[in-house]
Amino acid sequence: MTRRLLTMLSAILVVAAACSAGASPDVTKLRDPASVAAGTALYQANCAACHGTDLGGGRTPDGGLAPALAAKVGPSDAVLIETVKRGSGFAMPSFATQLTDEEIASIIDYVRSVQVEQLEE
Repeated sequence: MTRRLLTMLSAILVVAAACSAGASPDVTKLRDPASVAAGTALYQANCAACHGTDLGGGRTPDGGLAPALAAKVGPSDAVLIETVKRGSGFAMPSFATQLTDEEIASIIDYVRSVQVEQLEE
């Protein structure tokens, strides 16, 4: 119960910090279409189980909350890359041994491409 509460509070703090900081300029940075395509497949294989196939958020295998990634605000690409590499310290594991730096960057490119689509709506 305590772990779930800490996970929920962590997710709330991350979202609140992102919202207060505003959208990173990285959100609208031009992305390589080949990298976005590769990132789409990598996201579905490695991230969608927790963050949702539509980036809408969801639950981790242990019942924790995985935040929505389709939000219109967020941290820089560098912060996202480090989070994927090292994990969140709570429910999200490190992917440093499963994914290369290039694969992680492609996932971020895919996530950003979805965010840009939402900004244009």
